[in-house]
Amino acid sequence: MKFSTSQITPKLCINCKFYIKNIFATNKFGKCSLFPIDKDSDYFLTNGNNNYDNTDYYYCYISRKHDYMCGKEGKFYEKK
Repeated sequence: MKFSTSQITPKLCINCKFYIKNIFATNKFGKCSLFPIDKDSDYFLTNGNNNYDNTDYYYCYISRKHDYMCGKEGKFYEKK
């Protein structure tokens, strides 16, 4: 029986082309450029500010946690 490396190796976000490194923290706080945060609802309801010029993204661990995003299997993973 033959196995390919893609089946054995997990799809790590740090190796994905959509990974955004957090320069102020460790790699576990990296973000995914595929999943922008809808600031219209999130930030306005938190602090009343509408800062539409700064795009922010969900942390990778959030996108891998939810199946409607990337999920555990890394549906949208693309190697760098």
